[in-house]
Amino acid sequence: MGVTNPDIKAVIKEIREKYAHWSTESWIDLCKTLVAEEVFECQVMAFEMIGRNKKLMEALEYSDLAELGKNLDNWASVDHYTVGIFGVLWGRGVVKDHHIDKLLKSDNFWDRRVAVVSTVALNLKSRGGTGDTPRTIAICEQVVDDRQDMIQKALSWALRELSKRDHRAVREFMDRNEKQLSGRVIREVNHKLEFGTKN
Repeated sequence: MGVTNPDIKAVIKEIREKYAHWSTESWIDLCKTLVAEEVFECQVMAFEMIGRNKKLMEALEYSDLAELGKNLDNWASVDHYTVGIFGVLWGRGVVKDHHIDKLLKSDNFWDRRVAVVSTVALNLKSRGGTGDTPRTIAICEQVVDDRQDMIQKALSWALRELSKRDHRAVREFMDRNEKQLSGRVIREVNHKLEFGTKN
């Protein structure tokens, strides 16, 4: 507990080498067990091991996500899980649109953040995203009036990531929702559109 991210990656490397003979199912079971420990560092290890392993990602089914997505109660865990696993699986069709819609209707703002941040994976090249303007804008439209700080930050991130692929769509979204958007979103996204950086 309390170890740095580079140290966590070093441990993961050692585990991968020592148990290279394990089956895909065994690795996924290990990751579920790590998440069940309810320790942040164990959770990060699980997400990193799965999110950076093509075979494990391809083997995941939607039913696996209930166990892997437990204990998401802070922005670091939510974002690591969502950008590396959940959002990627949405892009691949394992997670369906109706799963995202259900999260958006949740009273738990961490669930709603998962839904919004999932769009980042759709547009992020390093996570296999090829760009998805329709679904990204549709999700963003649904949280324009959500004033929870973590949702506003997620909305800004989603729009800034999409702007790298579809500048025009983001500009039109900003113009269309100008009166409803928070000052944070307006400031950060407009700066990204004009200068290419968040601030």
